[in-house]
Amino acid sequence: MTNEPGLDMDVHDVNPVALERALRSASLDLQQIIATVAGRYLDNGRHRYSSGAQLPTWRTLLTIDEQVFENRGFRARHNETVRSTFVRFEDSRLSGMDLDEPVDWRRDDDNLPAVYLLVRALVQADATDVATQD
Repeated sequence: MTNEPGLDMDVHDVNPVALERALRSASLDLQQIIATVAGRYLDNGRHRYSSGAQLPTWRTLLTIDEQVFENRGFRARHNETVRSTFVRFEDSRLSGMDLDEPVDWRRDDDNLPAVYLLVRALVQADATDVATQD
């Protein structure tokens, strides 16, 4: 979810405690923004992904990724150094996927995009909710 090389900044200029706090704050903020933006694209009623429901495509995740990281509030609250630590679709091998194919949630590569990881968690939580309600 984060780009480790992005953390290899000039160590002499960075307070590690402040950086850790900033990353934690940005991560929580990012989770909330992703949930909000993803809700616009993925909500098809309460039971989003019951059997036979249309799964999101890679293009949907790419669109969510773009909107999340262009969010003015997120950009204003967190400096570029902190924002650059999060893996984006353009930084991952997923950028080469057929964008119109349904998302494969079984990916477990290193450095998966933050949007992929958090939307996958939302989809899996919904699937669990549906299963327990049936």
